Parts: sequence; C-alpha cells; structure tokens
Amino acid sequence: MSSRMRMSHDLALKTSASMKTYVIEAHTTEPEALLRSLDARVEATDDALLYTARIDDGKFWIDQIDDRFWRFHTDMTNTQAFGPLKEWVSSRRDLDWMWLPSAHLRRMWDGARSRRIRADFRGIGLVAPNAAAQDVRLGVRGADAEQLLDDLAALPRYESAVTCDAVELEFSDPNFGYVREGVDRRGRFAASGDSLELHLTFVNRVVDRYRNLVTLCEQKALRWNRLSGEDSGATFAGGPILIHFSREIDDLDMFADELTSCREPFRLWGDVTTTRHGREIAAVDLHVGQPLQFDIGKRWMRIYLREGYCGNTVARLISNLQHRFDGALRLADPELERAIQGPLAVG
Repeated sequence: MSSRMRMSHDLALKTSASMKTYVIEAHTTEPEALLRSLDARVEATDDALLYTARIDDGKFWIDQIDDRFWRFHTDMTNTQAFGPLKEWVSSRRDLDWMWLPSAHLRRMWDGARSRRIRADFRGIGLVAPNAAAQDVRLGVRGADAEQLLDDLAALPRYESAVTCDAVELEFSDPNFGYVREGVDRRGRFAASGDSLELHLTFVNRVVDRYRNLVTLCEQKALRWNRLSGEDSGATFAGGPILIHFSREIDDLDMFADELTSCREPFRLWGDVTTTRHGREIAAVDLHVGQPLQFDIGKRWMRIYLREGYCGNTVARLISNLQHRFDGALRLADPELERAIQGPLAVG
C-alpha cells in the first residue's frame, strides 16, 4: 500500500467525527530540514512530498504537493492539533497561516448550502469607542445563515463592522460523494462526510484562489527592470498597493501604533513618522523579517512591497484590517480587488 493510500485509509471521512486540514505557508528552500526542525518526530514516506509528524497526542500527515502552502492533515481534535501548530507558526519566521479575506469565505463553492456562519469583528485599539459598532461577534445557524450578515452589512452605519470569520457548508458531487466543511479565515478546515477526495479537492481550490491573491500582490511589487545592453540603465515598474477605507481613521497615531506593536495578528514592528498627509511607517514583517513601508491617511493606506518580498504579508494585513478596522475596505487596483472578492469556486 502506498503512503497516500495509507493516508486515505487513516483519514477516511466519517459522518460522526471530523478530520482536520491546516494550511500553512512555508518559506524555505529546504522543506525536509524545516520539518525536522519542528518539535515533532518527523518521518519520510515513499512519496517524496509526503511526511508524517508525530506529537504526543497523535499524528499529522504533511503534504508538500504545493511547495509553498503545505497541508497538515490529522484526525486529532482541534484542541490537540492547533496548539503545536500555533506554537510552530508564532515562533518561526519561515511559517505563517493562510489569511483568507472575508469574501473568500462567503464564496467557497458553487451550489453549496451554508449551514452556519460566524462574524467576529474586534475593533478595540483601531476603532473609536464612539463608533456605531466597535465589536461584532455573531454566530448564525440555519438555512439562510448568510442572509443576516448581508442584511446587517447593507446598513451604512454597520457595514464596516461586518466581516466573515468562519463558515460551515455542505455539498456533494455525483462522482465523489458528500462532505460537510467548516473553514475559518486562518485556513483551518474540519471535514466530515463520506469523501476524503472531495474534501481534498475543496481544500485545493480554496488554496489556489488564495495563492492567486498572494501572487498578484507580488507581481505588483516595486522593481527595477534592467534594459538590455551595456550601460543602458533600468526602468521602474510596479507601484504601491492602495487600500480605500469606508470609514475614517479617528486617531492616526493610535492606528499606527497598534499596527506596529509586534503583537498578533499583524506581526509588524515599525517606526512612525508624521507627515503633512498622515503617517509614514518603516516596518519589518516579523513573519519573514523583510522591510515594508506604509503611508496612512484618514481614509487610505498605501503599501510598498518590494520585488521578491512576500505577498502573504499583504494578504495578512488585508484580512486583519477587515476584522479589526474595516470590513468594507476596497483595493484601488481592479485586479487585486477582484482577487480579494474571490470569484465563486466552481463545484
């Protein structure tokens, strides 16, 4: 029996219990060495892209079929599995979560029925205390679970404080079977049903859509293009990524200080300078240790990403700004805006 067949056997879906998949972004040229540096008993398999990692409470199957977004599969409970993963991600610069924008969670699979949805907006530290809604935490279960969020977001006073944190949906395929999926914005999946293949297909499509967003951010990065020929110079390309906010930043200093506090979830450290138009921030992304620059005004933010730097930094910032400041933010670049809105995945 091959290792992938053994994994499928070990993780076969059930209707009574769920298996978990955690997607983690890895920055490394030596993937096996990175795995073996984790606090786990790592073993290779007969598949060059598949490993197992044993911890006290159980085992992960780690699939590196995507060289950047690794899948950690397990039948452990979330309590057992998430603790070690959180420790690995938070203590290392070469690992990070997948940070799904709110709209990616709202548009997961064509024809899927949403059974449950969770909104979790926490504006303390970024949103003024006198705002119409500084915190919104809401869980809805039912056939029209998403409609309540839509109705709330349609109210101008509350649209900036409505954002999707997790969703549960169910769908089927005549060739594969049935699955019920729970997904949150950090790329944590919990699946039950009768088709592991359908679950893995679902995960792949969510990751592919997210990868498109990250890759587009990197393609927009600031860069110099060298011209051919000796002493011919270079041309400047790319530009800042501009975010428009639907609400005004009440206190620019408080906002900038919160972004650069080194704390989760932004993971940024920076030096803030006051300018005529707002604030400039020279920051360091604590995920990969790369410098990053921002300009912030009352209703906008410009992000200067350099060539070769990590687009996941931008995706993390967007996702967390949606959940901490403005769930109705928009990107000025139409291509990037389409990418964060997330075209419907085809089922």
